[in-house]
Amino acid sequence: MFGNAARAAVALALAWPATAAAQACCAGGALINPTRLAPYEDAAAGLQLRARGMYGSFDGAGTYTSAQDEQDFEQDLAASVRISRRGQAGILIPFVQTRRLESGQASTGAGLGDLAFTGRYDFALASEMLFWPGLAVLASVVAPTGKAAGSGTNPAGTDATGTGTVSASLGVSFEKIHGPLYFALDGWATFSADRSVGTPAGTITTSFPLQMTALAVAGYVFESEAAAAAYVSFIRRGDTTLNGAGQPGTELRLTTVGLSGLLPVAERWRLQGTLFADLPVGALGRNEQAGAGLTVALVRLFM
Repeated sequence: MFGNAARAAVALALAWPATAAAQACCAGGALINPTRLAPYEDAAAGLQLRARGMYGSFDGAGTYTSAQDEQDFEQDLAASVRISRRGQAGILIPFVQTRRLESGQASTGAGLGDLAFTGRYDFALASEMLFWPGLAVLASVVAPTGKAAGSGTNPAGTDATGTGTVSASLGVSFEKIHGPLYFALDGWATFSADRSVGTPAGTITTSFPLQMTALAVAGYVFESEAAAAAYVSFIRRGDTTLNGAGQPGTELRLTTVGLSGLLPVAERWRLQGTLFADLPVGALGRNEQAGAGLTVALVRLFM
């Protein structure tokens, strides 16, 4: 989580019966965040496996170039706990591995990533609302427990597992249900602290502008509480500054689309998976790698 604002609201004219609405709300929310708690759940814990292969990259002008040979793997331990009727908090502990092939030589690295602490407070649940969407506030803090590139990493940087700086995010989430249909629109801003690196020439301090992220989801929840959804996310961050001087051409952009599914496998277990890809379109990418991959998560629920 993690993530990675444009905002819009999806409004439908009529709500279906409360039992169907509650079902869509509960299963739909876990399609993107596997340990998202339904109103009747007290806690959740799970393991998520993630694999991503790179097929290109964008430069500062948005020009896309293919033929990158890199694979990233990640195992996440995640947990959420209910702290009030409408509030929940969570933690994500990632372990990251990277393999990169350059000039016929393979380089690998692995290590603990950046710990993420998350929170959500629902002012209005989608299952409670007749005409308007549900509304929640989202918050997160990411601690720099991973190794940042350039901080004693190998020449290929494959043992870099973190950003090297603290970041904090604040945003809002709108959710709407219509019988088995589930819709969500989230937007948040991320502030990252300055990052300083010592070099023989002196200390280099990089400052980052706010990063804006938007996420839109449309899904369908079956009577069995299995669910499927499609989503699109967009991130943008402006140019950085280096020792107080602006660095034109360092803007970040990335647009990702995906398909997600959820399947209850026992009374208190659920299996969730996602297929995703970054769009290799110049106008939608800047200074980022483009790739595709999948995630698989197994979650245990506590009620």
